[in-house]
Amino acid sequence: MATKSNIITKVAKRYPLLERVVIAAIVNRFFEILSSTLERHNRVEIRGFGSFSIRSYNLKETSHSILQKFAKNQYFKTYFRSSKKLSDLINE
Repeated sequence: MATKSNIITKVAKRYPLLERVVIAAIVNRFFEILSSTLERHNRVEIRGFGSFSIRSYNLKETSHSILQKFAKNQYFKTYFRSSKKLSDLINE
């Protein structure tokens, strides 16, 4: 699994002229923009990589282990769909 520190390390190895602090600031800003856009329920598309969006799920009636039924509120999940290009690279 790629973490922010792994991404920063890989970019620093690929571009040794850039300082690690600058790379870290760029990566952190990227994730801040991604998060704030998704918080506003807007879709984010990165060409050649995929798209992120928020999907909402409606109320459901669920039962607890004590057999008490209650309604679960509407909730949201982040959804990622990879691009065809990325899928082809993975499946090679």
